[in-house]
This record gives sequence, structure tokens and C-alpha cells, in this order.
Amino acid sequence: MMKRLGLVLLATASFVPTAFAQSPAVRAEAKVEPFVFQASASRNPKLDRSAYVYPANHPRAGQVNGNAGDVRLDSVSLNGANYGKEQIQLVKSVTVIVDDGVDNVRGGANFGTGYGIGADRDPWVNEGIATTTPTAKDLAAALGNFNLSSIAFTREVPGTAIYDVSFASPVDALLLFERGSSGDVLVSALDREGRVTASYKVRDGQNDAGLKNDYTPTGIFVTTFVQQGFVNQGQELGSVGLRFSEPLSRFRFTSLQEPEGEGATRYNGPDLKIFGLRLQR
Repeated sequence: MMKRLGLVLLATASFVPTAFAQSPAVRAEAKVEPFVFQASASRNPKLDRSAYVYPANHPRAGQVNGNAGDVRLDSVSLNGANYGKEQIQLVKSVTVIVDDGVDNVRGGANFGTGYGIGADRDPWVNEGIATTTPTAKDLAAALGNFNLSSIAFTREVPGTAIYDVSFASPVDALLLFERGSSGDVLVSALDREGRVTASYKVRDGQNDAGLKNDYTPTGIFVTTFVQQGFVNQGQELGSVGLRFSEPLSRFRFTSLQEPEGEGATRYNGPDLKIFGLRLQR
């Protein structure tokens, strides 16, 4: 049976899970607000991409896919300040809270991991593994690098999908990239006791009661290989930053997908890359 997620409106116009049995208590003392940032990324100029051509069923069939391979995040900028890789924190660990969907076609539940087509042969930057049945360590490996094509994705079969990410040091900002700008995700900050201190639902503007898309187009395109027959030939990344009023090390990402029908809650499967940043010292 699919678990439903209760949502409570906070004064910050954010949402936090309260009815879900495995969710922590809500302290709700911090604040969170979205922000826009710019990302600078690079590709390996020496990678021979001639073997990576679009398949026969693609509008560009037979042409070389220039988006194949690694895509390395080099820096981000916001409010006139630039932050390099030495200042950006990588995800250190992941804890899967629940993933109760069932993918009868490709195997596994809703979570999966993938990397760019040919990225495993590209030395530009490392990546995680590609699998439809990821462990928590697999999810951490997919997120814990600077390769924007190495992602943790969520499929769209009915179910609830929740994981926590942790950073080595507290951060007060999250940098999120979503492949296709086409997935909602509820992001909650957790304190040391595991209580929610602040939450924000990032929206893609689809089936969101007229609310706007939070993602900003980046101009960066990535491909995704998971397994034969489960390949994305390229989508633009959208980005959104979330700034919190206090630095924390642990954050929860929640996606809910009810069976299609009138009034159904559907987050559309967010496909994410997550980084942390400490803005205030």
C-alpha cells in the first residue's frame, strides 16, 4: 500500500511532511528561500564522441551526440561572487528513508542512478555507477562528485521516494540541478535530532495549480545512461538554489507519485544533482 504524505503549510510558504510515519518531528524555526545562481561547466575537448550517435528513433538519427561524456561543474556565481570547486561541498552520504514504488519494466523501485553516455570512458571527472537498483552508497556515489551527468533520478511509478543527504560540514545553501526542469521535490532541512527546521517545495510548474517553475535554464545539456534500453539522449539542466537561515549538515528530499487521476499528487520524478555551499561564516 502506498503511503500518503501529509503536508502542512508553514508561515514561510513552504511545505513539510507531518503525517508520514517515518518523517521526523517538525521544529520549523529556520527559514528557507530560493535563489538564482549561474553555473560554469566544462567538457573534455579531447574526448572522441564520434561513436556516440543518436539512435534511429531520434530526430537527429545518425548525428554525433555532442552532449555525450562528462560535464564537470567548475564554479557557480551569485550576487557578484564566484565559488569554485574548493568551496562547493559534495554529498558525503545518503540514507534511504523509503522507496516503495515498483518498476515492473526495468526493475527496482523509483530511485536509480546514471551517468552521461560514454562518461565511464571519459577521464575528465569521475562519476557514480548506473543502476536501477541503487543502494544508499550508490546514490551517494552518484551525487558525490562534480560530474553534472552523474545523477540520482526518481522514476514516476506510484509510490513515495525519500532520501536524506549529508555533508561533511554544515552548509546554509543547496545548489540543485534537475535534468529537464521537470520534477517537483520537497526539500527539508534536518537538525541534529532529525527534526525538520525548514522546508521548501521546488516546483516545475506542471500540475502545480498555476504556481511558477522554480528552475532556471542553465544552458548545460547532459545525457544519461542507465542500461541498454534505458538511455536519455540529452536534456538541459535546470537549477535552483535554496538558502537556509542556519547552517545544517543533513537534508531530506521527498517525491510523491500517486496513480494518475483527477486530483492526484504527482511530483513527476525529479532527476537531481545536489551540492552544498556555506555562504555565511
